[in-house]
Amino acid sequence: MALQLVLLYIVVALALATLVCVRWKRRKLYAAAATMNGPPCLPLVGHVYLMFGKRTGEDILQLLDRYAPRYKSPFAFWLGPQLLVFLNDNPDYFRTILNSPHMLNKMDQYNFIRINGLFAAPDYTWKSERKLLNRSFNPTMLSSFVDTFNDKDFIMVENLRKFVGQGEIDLHLYIAKCTIDSIFGTAFGKDLNTQGNDGADEYLHCLDTFFSLVFKRMLHVERYPESIYRLTKDYELETNCVNIIRNMSLDLMKELKEKNKQTKTTSNKEQAYEGKPALNFAENLFDLAKNNPSLTDDHIKDHVDTMIVAGHDTTATTMSNLLLMLAMHPDVQELVYQEVMSVCPDITKPVTMEDANNLVYTEMVCKETMRLFPVGPLIGRKCVADVKLDDKHTIPAGCCVALGIYQIHRDPSIWGPESGKFNPDHFLPEKMAERHPYAYLPFSGGPRNCIGVRYAWLSMKILIAHLVRNYRFKTSLKMEDLNIKFAIILRITNGCLVSIEDRSCSPV
Repeated sequence: MALQLVLLYIVVALALATLVCVRWKRRKLYAAAATMNGPPCLPLVGHVYLMFGKRTGEDILQLLDRYAPRYKSPFAFWLGPQLLVFLNDNPDYFRTILNSPHMLNKMDQYNFIRINGLFAAPDYTWKSERKLLNRSFNPTMLSSFVDTFNDKDFIMVENLRKFVGQGEIDLHLYIAKCTIDSIFGTAFGKDLNTQGNDGADEYLHCLDTFFSLVFKRMLHVERYPESIYRLTKDYELETNCVNIIRNMSLDLMKELKEKNKQTKTTSNKEQAYEGKPALNFAENLFDLAKNNPSLTDDHIKDHVDTMIVAGHDTTATTMSNLLLMLAMHPDVQELVYQEVMSVCPDITKPVTMEDANNLVYTEMVCKETMRLFPVGPLIGRKCVADVKLDDKHTIPAGCCVALGIYQIHRDPSIWGPESGKFNPDHFLPEKMAERHPYAYLPFSGGPRNCIGVRYAWLSMKILIAHLVRNYRFKTSLKMEDLNIKFAIILRITNGCLVSIEDRSCSPV
């Protein structure tokens, strides 16, 4: 009996010593968290208890809507032993984090996406490759994309004619097909022609399912270990989606490699940008691979995956939201129509880059749509060295930071008492001049912002010009009817539910 008590005392002493040692090593985390706001914290589990039963994006959005307004940034959120610092209302803090050289790495949960391109690459890889890939989105290349945008948009306009006068229909699939055709045509020089067939329907469905499953895993901490996740049915479904997505990329890679062998850079590509030839995304990758042995075929495929998945889905989702906003706000739609008709009135002619640059109000409408419905509602970064926010708060090394883009875009102290209403006037020049530049981050911010920002603006403005000068869109949905799915990519689950009228034969 005495021996058992001695052993018990030893176990307890070792446990206490281990706890003290761990607490000592993590003292900076605890000290930093003590200076921050946040809900009550429980021993061991931290704030995980707040997430019990919260297994969907809608649940997480409700949780954020409930707690974010109660606490000023920064507030501490303990996921068991992991400290997560949440920022939601201070643009200065956002600027500090997004521009810090110690905050360039994404949170480990991004690795669940299984795509190792620029999106989730570690900082040492991202730094070198981002600089090299920038020339695929320079002004020279963007101007060369305009013809492809117009070709695909003309096809979409014609495909929509069969729905005129047929009642409400969800146009998201048709927008998605148009955008993925544009991505393949501009980035890879390939005519995928999904708008002319149903071959890509399965692929597009797999993308949506894949992102939903990845976010679901993020909400299930017990599924973080790969060995446990592999035992779930979700893993089997996700693997099937990943295989379909990757097969598309593999087929494209084979075609691009063969094309690269047969052709060399021609004189029309010698329009230099910063001393380098102007190449599309695929040409640029293969050109870089000649002098960079580290850029293997697998690495190139990861970049191809990223371009297809991230570039297509974000643009298609934003365009769907934009079209729905126009249908819900006929006065705004009419102003966009009047501007488009004053700039490029001939529906038989393409929209030029100059035309797109002159669509000032249309761009304001695009920006307001992305304010209320940012496709990336939450950004997660890892802190590798202490980062000082202000005289009171320091983000300690070893923790993660979550940036609530959705929350800061709707903050009444920044956007006014009606911050939840759709109002393109938020982006009048005088209002933008007085607003903090990091209060609006639809494409993130700082050095690791979205590489395709200018591509997205150009493609969206050209498409919306084609659509509104041909059709008038209406919907029975109201803002209060919209259900938002909070995930890696934010979506309106109602879809782009609109009815279509032909402007050439319908009354105003």
